[in-house]
Amino acid sequence: MSEESKSLLLRLKKAKKVNKQIALVQQLKDHNQEKMVNHVLLVHLDRKDHDSLRLEILTALNFDDDKIVSPLSSIISDPYESVAIKEKAIALLGENKSKNAMKSLLKIYRKAKDTKILDNLALALTFFEDTSVIKPLIKALHHDELRLPALTGLARNDSTVYSSKDLMKALSQLKVTKQFELLHYDKIIENILQKYNFADKEELLLALNSKKFDQAIISYLKEQAEISKTLKKVKM
Repeated sequence: MSEESKSLLLRLKKAKKVNKQIALVQQLKDHNQEKMVNHVLLVHLDRKDHDSLRLEILTALNFDDDKIVSPLSSIISDPYESVAIKEKAIALLGENKSKNAMKSLLKIYRKAKDTKILDNLALALTFFEDTSVIKPLIKALHHDELRLPALTGLARNDSTVYSSKDLMKALSQLKVTKQFELLHYDKIIENILQKYNFADKEELLLALNSKKFDQAIISYLKEQAEISKTLKKVKM
């Protein structure tokens, strides 16, 4: 651990005023790749007396650290937690992109009742390129209040769309009329048509109803696997 991190953590331990603690947490964000920093931030997340401080802690956390999955899942499942805290925790689990984060979000999604929480969960699930999220996302697309976050996320993460025949079929058959939804929807459909060289939705739907299109998806998945493999080598 760096000397600067040690100094900031010591000052955080001694700080009494919340505004001072918040300022120190903001500085610690630059050091969140260090395991001890992330650990201490998670410990301070248990303080439920000041949501303003906890929101800053959530912002400062390293979302790539798998150690965040369990405590953040507990926060989301806690009926006494504020919506703002839950929303931030859900977003972090989406950005984490690990299998454990996905499983946790899916489990919470199946039990959630609050529309605001479901809204955030639908968006978070679009971060994952896994067959497990396809059915929940298709269900969200057919839900008036969850359609926009699902479309927003899928417009951003097109890999999830390209790799699922069922999801592309659901999107192609979807009736979208609201302006904000259409902005994302039109982008998604246009990207699918360009990716797989189709002239329009009708041609796409014909292909989706044919087994021949399966090979195109297999080729895409192989291409993505090769890209992922190359990126890992570069990082090493």
